[in-house]
Amino acid sequence: MLQDNQELYSRSILNGKRWDQHANQTYVMPADVFHQKFDDGDVKAIADVVQKFVERHSTQDAPRIAKLQRYYLGDNDIHYWRNDKRAMNRADNRIASGFAKFITNMRVGYMLGKPIQFKYNDDSGSNVDEKIDEDLKEFNRKNDEQYHEKVMKTNLSVTGRAYELLYSSEAVKDDEGNYLTPEVKMQAIDPATAFVVYDTSIDRHSLFGVRYYVVNYDNQEQYYVDVYTADKTYHFKSADTSTSPSGNYTLMSKESTNFGAVPLTEFDNNENRTGDWEAKLDEIDAYDLAMSEMANSEEDFANAKLMINGDFDWSDNMKIITKANGDPLLDDDGQPIKVPKIDTKDPFLWLKPAFHDNVNGTTVVPSSAEYLTKQLNEQGWQTYINQLITDIHKDTNTPNTTDDAFSGQSSGVALMYKLFGEDQERSMQESLYTRGIMRRLRLLGNFWKHNQEISDPDVMNNYKPDYTPNLPRNNADIVNIAVQLNNTGLLSDQTLREFLATVTGVSADAEEQRLEDEKKQDPDANTTPLDAGPLQGVNPADLEEAKRRIAQSMQQNGDQPPMSATDFLIHTQRSGKNAK
Repeated sequence: MLQDNQELYSRSILNGKRWDQHANQTYVMPADVFHQKFDDGDVKAIADVVQKFVERHSTQDAPRIAKLQRYYLGDNDIHYWRNDKRAMNRADNRIASGFAKFITNMRVGYMLGKPIQFKYNDDSGSNVDEKIDEDLKEFNRKNDEQYHEKVMKTNLSVTGRAYELLYSSEAVKDDEGNYLTPEVKMQAIDPATAFVVYDTSIDRHSLFGVRYYVVNYDNQEQYYVDVYTADKTYHFKSADTSTSPSGNYTLMSKESTNFGAVPLTEFDNNENRTGDWEAKLDEIDAYDLAMSEMANSEEDFANAKLMINGDFDWSDNMKIITKANGDPLLDDDGQPIKVPKIDTKDPFLWLKPAFHDNVNGTTVVPSSAEYLTKQLNEQGWQTYINQLITDIHKDTNTPNTTDDAFSGQSSGVALMYKLFGEDQERSMQESLYTRGIMRRLRLLGNFWKHNQEISDPDVMNNYKPDYTPNLPRNNADIVNIAVQLNNTGLLSDQTLREFLATVTGVSADAEEQRLEDEKKQDPDANTTPLDAGPLQGVNPADLEEAKRRIAQSMQQNGDQPPMSATDFLIHTQRSGKNAK
């Protein structure tokens, strides 16, 4: 995390310019140079190449990413602006806004508030392999895939990029001594400490990935660097303790990997790899400054200086100065010396006009008392603040939920118009996010193929992530639409179950399985739903005995037995009568 590296944190603070001019560029390397340095396994050559890229990342890209992460944490640049207000005994409030976190949380919740559904879609028409499907579900469950996606999306929204690392656990043996397939784990990596180097081709193939991090132990900082290639992972550490990750590296260990490609995947938020609110940092700073200055004005007003015109009138409120023994202190004329009796707790001041003699006569200065304050243009300040808020929401395509026009009474169509801009952002970001997920699935396929879990890794390309926007919904309207669709007879039960999954919270496959389980437990269940429920608090045996006696009595009297609720409805529909 950013807070773990105080040196990087300090370098992200305001220093006269926003970023380095080379920040946020893609890292590339000629493929032939890469193979020359890496294929022979020369540790010294590999360390030299990695060191250059780590130094570039730590000095150019990491400060930018750290600053964006600070804004998300509420540590805006307003906290570090320099002025001389405190030296002048004036208020110096530093109020940081929460726009960064609000915009990011809105974007993450809207896109991934509902879990991603991994659907199998094979153009050849073949069914999904149950073993592969179960392996994928188990992988997602053990890695808490739903939370992982939200962390990845948060990193994307804040910094414009996110990194996902796949790695395997140690292989273990079963009871018979056979090695089991190692579990595959995935972890989101801090964008401030990771990057991927690509070749120079148009397809941009990844050559290797790097993760570097600092460990502070016993007041000494040690940097560690992990290098991931398509077939090996190298673990380095800095040769000595320092505050820079670009020192000499010493190889600690290395191991083989079986993912068939670099296991560190880079996700992009957009083509420019920028955060969702990065372009509006100027407006966020302006908002912070305006709010802070208003708070300063209010505090300065409370501490305003009192200006008094005229003279104090102490004629009725004087006291005699006494010596240590209690005798009055006398002046040159032998009269007791009197001074005003001042009590700071008095809620009043006695003033009188002041008289000043001059060559033109006597000037009279009327008495008055008032605080020295500046007039605040509150209306202009509020207009300015509202314009900043509007611009930030508009330019980031984020709906302002506090807007009067954004109310719970708005229709679905009205809400869709308000979310139109964010929908465009979501559509593009889903496409880019899907690229990362598909690469994850291909890496899984390669690993399972290597461990003979599957025969063809390309089968993983048949899985497609399906996103459901997390919108406010009216469940009653959804159910009514489902009923109308069902009445048309044009849709399958599976499609209707998928449609209703947003209401029930149960996937279509799980709902179908539940129905099959209930049918196995009681084949006659739900055949007559209006008649099947027993009376509450009645012994079923007593109920059956009562029914038998009623039927026997009616038979003796020649009466027809009463119809059940279901029979009554059927009889009414056939006879054309309306049930009341």
